[in-house]
Amino acid sequence: MRALMALLLLAVLLISSCAPAPVPVATGSMDQQTPAVVQRTLVFFTGVETPSYADKALQIVPNPRAQGKELLNARLALRDERGLSRPFLAEALPELNTDTWKMSPDGTMETAFRLAANLTWHDGQPLTSDDFVFAWLVYATPAFGVSSTGGIRYVKEVTAPDPRSIIIRWKQPYPDAVDDSAALPPLPRHILEQPFLNMQPDAFMTLPFWTDEYVGAGPWRLTHRSPASFFEASAFDGFVFGRPKIDRVRVVYIPDSNVSVASMLAGDVHFSFNNMLYGDEGLVLESGWGPNGSGRVLWEPLQGRGMEFQMRPEYAVPTQVATDTRVRQAINYLIDKQMLWETITSGKGVLREVYTHPDVDYYDVIAKAAPIRYRYDARRAEQLLTEAGFARRSDGSWLTPSGDRFTFEQWYLTSASNDRESQILVDGLRQFGIDATSHLFGIQRTSNEERYTSPGLFGGAVFNPRYRIDEAARPENRWTGANRWGYVNADIDRFSGLWDTTLDRSQRIQALAQMERIANEDVPVIPLYFTANVIAHAAGLRNVVQNFNPDAGQERRMWEWYWAA
Repeated sequence: MRALMALLLLAVLLISSCAPAPVPVATGSMDQQTPAVVQRTLVFFTGVETPSYADKALQIVPNPRAQGKELLNARLALRDERGLSRPFLAEALPELNTDTWKMSPDGTMETAFRLAANLTWHDGQPLTSDDFVFAWLVYATPAFGVSSTGGIRYVKEVTAPDPRSIIIRWKQPYPDAVDDSAALPPLPRHILEQPFLNMQPDAFMTLPFWTDEYVGAGPWRLTHRSPASFFEASAFDGFVFGRPKIDRVRVVYIPDSNVSVASMLAGDVHFSFNNMLYGDEGLVLESGWGPNGSGRVLWEPLQGRGMEFQMRPEYAVPTQVATDTRVRQAINYLIDKQMLWETITSGKGVLREVYTHPDVDYYDVIAKAAPIRYRYDARRAEQLLTEAGFARRSDGSWLTPSGDRFTFEQWYLTSASNDRESQILVDGLRQFGIDATSHLFGIQRTSNEERYTSPGLFGGAVFNPRYRIDEAARPENRWTGANRWGYVNADIDRFSGLWDTTLDRSQRIQALAQMERIANEDVPVIPLYFTANVIAHAAGLRNVVQNFNPDAGQERRMWEWYWAA
């Protein structure tokens, strides 16, 4: 692997040798110098194009490699680098047990927001509370596939007493009513209301508004889109925090991480979004730039990585993967997480025993509730499979209880690190005697239905064990449910309900601890590690904020960035 890294470094250094002279290194991530008057297009890169620029896309399962929406959008609140909620479009945030956040005797709840003054959309039209009322009507429509996801499923009604006041009435207590900033982003009523009223859902979701003609309220406004290539945007004078310091931005799509690393070293791109670069790629950038070079790498071990099992018996192969906990536990014991952590994150990530990040203040409560530690143990795996009725043949291969060869698929989204991860995982299973194979989403399987009815083990970003039954992906919600592979556990559902409705923090932590305990024993998912996301940027780009908490947002106060002279 290190030899491969050296070859990559040699290649990208040859490319970067043709780049312009380096810009002096940044003096800090939050440089407070007076911004110099330097204008230069800021080029971001992301892995794939998002099929909708809307903050809350309809009928679309988010792809972690599709980034850039934060350039065009704004919400009521945002999460800062510490994961704390801050006002965004709102003038202030509701506070519990005040007139802005109150409980009713019937068990319902109400939050009140006051919008900042003189808000406008990118097209110059006023942004008012009516745009939030309209957005709720859209998001609450079941045909669009988001009405049962996140906090929007708890919203009973949204009203607008006046152009700057928003009242959200909730069906029940919802402790994340303020922190869930993605629950109710606005939509421009003046553009979408008539199509919403007159069109069928499929036609509404394919309007050019969602891409080529998008109108948001973020720091930059869309000016040009080249499908499957890039989009460009210019600074928005009417942005809530004032015109951004950088006039023009471009987001380019580079699916190959080797190409993106070379492009950064050459100075062709200036910032890598979250989920784009990891371990070795960050080391190559650091080596290529050097300590006083033209770029900087920020390591953020915050992205929860895991492997999810297909939990629907009708699709699982073999069926016992979905029906017998011992089979899932055995596979868990066969994954060398230490090797994956060292190889994929280059030691910059954090090994993961449970879902919860070890830096949170309640981690000890979670770790105590979920005591099983699935360290690599081939003997224990063999014991569990034998107990489950599997048999090992003389050549070392395994047969299922029905006498079929034990075949097993592993699926992942394209990236250099995911490819290495899949190779390590599959090789380990094959050495044990399981006929494991590696597969790439987007090539063999593309649609949501094809993905979520596939057998096997699925690599992806996994943050929590709150697998709700009503969020299972199925035909009725166009296969967009957050519970993608159909895990059903009544106790998880009950504790998830407590987590979603209990306002007392200690009680919420206990509910989470019980969900962690069940998931630790039942293994619908194999937690692997917290990936060391590489946030790389040109050294001349100042005021770039580093995130320190898994709940942090991705806005990073981009409107305050500027180019140094």
